[in-house]
Amino acid sequence: MNTTYNPQEPSAVLINEIKYYMAFSALKNLFLKGLITKENCDKANVAIAEKYGVLEYYI
Repeated sequence: MNTTYNPQEPSAVLINEIKYYMAFSALKNLFLKGLITKENCDKANVAIAEKYGVLEYYI
């Protein structure tokens, strides 16, 4: 994939990576505080990664 860098208009791929990372960070914090289980955290993580079309991170 050849993506041209344009600081005035970031690519959709970059924007989706940023959106996913923000959601992942919030999800991770919920897990670390004990507000959600590991199983639910993993399910939500997969769903969010699929929504944004990115590779998932692991907790």
